[in-house]
Amino acid sequence: MLLRPPPSPLAGALAPGGSPGPGARAAGPELPNEAGLGEQRDEEAERGRGGAMAEEGASRWPAGTDHGQDGASSEAEAAASAAREECAGPRWGAQHAGARELAELYSPGKRLQEWISVVLCFSLMTFNFYNLIFCVRWEHVFSVIVGIFAGVITADFVSGLVHWGADTWGSVELPIVGKAFIRPFREHHIDPTAITRHDFIETNGDNCMLTVAPLANMAYKLVSLSPEALHQACPWECYVFALAIFVTLTNQIHKWSHTYFGLPCWVVFLQDWHIILPRKHHRIHHVSPHETYFCITTGWLNYPLEKIRFWRFLENIIQRLTGEKPRADDMKWAQKIK
Repeated sequence: MLLRPPPSPLAGALAPGGSPGPGARAAGPELPNEAGLGEQRDEEAERGRGGAMAEEGASRWPAGTDHGQDGASSEAEAAASAAREECAGPRWGAQHAGARELAELYSPGKRLQEWISVVLCFSLMTFNFYNLIFCVRWEHVFSVIVGIFAGVITADFVSGLVHWGADTWGSVELPIVGKAFIRPFREHHIDPTAITRHDFIETNGDNCMLTVAPLANMAYKLVSLSPEALHQACPWECYVFALAIFVTLTNQIHKWSHTYFGLPCWVVFLQDWHIILPRKHHRIHHVSPHETYFCITTGWLNYPLEKIRFWRFLENIIQRLTGEKPRADDMKWAQKIK
């Protein structure tokens, strides 16, 4: 007999103040792709507005007025043509002008960095696991379990903090970090399924780079500390190792949350039971302007952080100190039409 998984505690959540929150929008039937029925209706409405703009431009200077018939007619036609072009172009997806430009910025040097990061990360991870397993004693079992759980929670928060920072601030034009780090975040909002077309290296290279240093430090301690010191440090090292594993896997989990066909059964099981980031849950973040539900490892912290308005609090502080508007660069790329 098949057991039906319990509903996610975040489904249909209310936003602060008691009004239906973003969770309520995600409670509908699961869609086969990123563009839902509501988005299709938005596109039809926008096309209707484009037609109205065209009619307004064509009728602004009717024949026989004193504004210069030829010049007025040319301006009206140009305005109508621009309105039609803007509304007819793709609002998202691989053919969006911004998505094409951002995809072309993926360079051979970036690819090399990702390969090196993946090889180093998984080599260190294998070495550390082999040595760490011999440090664990029966008296460590409870503290190790707590450490692993704390590592997962920390990884979820770190994923949200990095995701929020890259989505909200900075620019693709920044030296080094712009094209290497911020570019994928801009591309992802315009073409959310691009990540499903990335191979393992491109998907996980940056996250592997982040964990190489702590994994290397752990490897050094595992071979240099005395057995007594390792015995005492075992729970802490298990926490660090769990944190490193889940940070490394965060973008792979994120990729699965955008994949609607061909996922392994065990991945679907973990998503349905909200052990890792579920697909419906992550769709809340992809409601424009992408200002909530940033945690993408498990997503467990998204609702409580939204409830206390954590991200808005940080944005207000930074905006007051710097004068920078949140998500300005993200919106610029989304509005590109050529």
